[in-house]
Amino acid sequence: MKNEISPQGKHKEQWQLDDVIVAASSPPGRSARAVIRVSGIGALKILSKIERLSTVRNRGIFSTRLFFTFGELPALVVAMPGPNSYTGEDSFELLVPGNQDLVEMIVTAIELIDKRVRRAGPGEYSLRAFLSGRLTLEQVEGVAATISARTDAELRAAEYLRKGTLGQIATRVLEALADMLALVEAGIDFTDQEDVVAISPDILCAGLSAALKEIDNILNHSVPMEQLEAAPWVVLAGNPNAGKSALMNALLKQDRAVVTNQAGTTRDALVEPWIVPVAGGNLEVLLVDSPGAETTSEMSDTVSPPSEELRGARFGADEISLLQQLGQEARLKAIKHATLILHCHAADAGLPPTVAANEILVLTKFDLFKPGQTGGKEILLDKSVGLNTATQSNSMNLSGGVHTVCTSAQNKVGLDELAHAVGAALITIGISRAGEGVALAQRHRALLAACENDVKQALSAAVCDIGRRHISTPELVASAMHSAIENLGGIAGRMTPDDILGRIFSRFCVGK
Repeated sequence: MKNEISPQGKHKEQWQLDDVIVAASSPPGRSARAVIRVSGIGALKILSKIERLSTVRNRGIFSTRLFFTFGELPALVVAMPGPNSYTGEDSFELLVPGNQDLVEMIVTAIELIDKRVRRAGPGEYSLRAFLSGRLTLEQVEGVAATISARTDAELRAAEYLRKGTLGQIATRVLEALADMLALVEAGIDFTDQEDVVAISPDILCAGLSAALKEIDNILNHSVPMEQLEAAPWVVLAGNPNAGKSALMNALLKQDRAVVTNQAGTTRDALVEPWIVPVAGGNLEVLLVDSPGAETTSEMSDTVSPPSEELRGARFGADEISLLQQLGQEARLKAIKHATLILHCHAADAGLPPTVAANEILVLTKFDLFKPGQTGGKEILLDKSVGLNTATQSNSMNLSGGVHTVCTSAQNKVGLDELAHAVGAALITIGISRAGEGVALAQRHRALLAACENDVKQALSAAVCDIGRRHISTPELVASAMHSAIENLGGIAGRMTPDDILGRIFSRFCVGK
């Protein structure tokens, strides 16, 4: 148990399960409504105190007024008596205006109502749901995975866990193994009676082979959860005012990045999921808009000059310098993490730079071309391979095999060509469609692999007796099957050490 001191100075022991816990369950920030969750034995009595009611609420959703020392507040309350609640305990939720200062005042006021009330620890609501049998450990991990998901593939994997699909499969295999194990152990008790056969080697081997096939099927048609979490980064890089932010908005089909004519507006890396077509389907990547660099070399450490926006009276020289430094650090970090770089170069800004092998040269603002201008289409065509006219294609290969795509965010030109080029490039460098398989956490894969090895050992010990009446080494078979059942039980939370529980719940945020 972890000791801690609350903001009010009350010494509490985290995970004290007979306490009433309170926390804001909605994300921080501005919103029309915020959710405050309270759970524990006597939680509904706490509700009656802040509503000033003489009776405890029954199940339902009610419009109400809350009374605190700082004032009176209209709210919506959801009352959930146990055991039919998320945690299995008496619980209620308050829907109040989404002002963060107000939310903090309400949480503090509820905490002071009774000495048994304290703030919830990370993941404590889901921990109570697990301990009360409302959720399996697999489903709890699905909740945690949903919270941290950044892409659709991660959300699909989290949903798979939340539905308990893996646990259902593991339970089915576990029960089949347990039935066979009971017969094997029954046979051990009757080894001195030749006419008693609890389970024949042939039937046992058939059952073990079926269990092994089902486990192999899960492992062979799955991808590590870490692979989904490591979705490929496609980074938009280039000089300031090269049209990166406008291109990002056009590719995502939403206004995600701020677009102005002032160079240096982007001061942080913006990350958004983006679907690109690949052979046989789609691939989800993370599209990143990085701050611009002063030089054409994206690996330069040179700091770009401040924009007109930053040169305004709001910032002093030190603040501008710090913002520039942070922007360049974000740029270099994004480039270092990039799987593929889209090197953006304004088509009317002169000759394009030389780019590296893991880069696609994107000529932006192609709608601004004027025939005969320096760096115009004629010069680009002189450097291109297999392109004779200006209207043949929006995609070309420059000398040296560097792929180039011409785009216009304004006119929505070249966007599909760029998406296909990105998909082709990622497949070429070995990025697979990881989101199409079942995603397994490292813990699940380890348990399934261990179970697979145990079943193989049991099968190896029994297979030599096929065609015979009795199993010659039932103790060895039983030992391996016991281990297999224990490993499978770990997926659904059975026979799982406390340290595993601690690692899982430490990934949660407060209020979940």
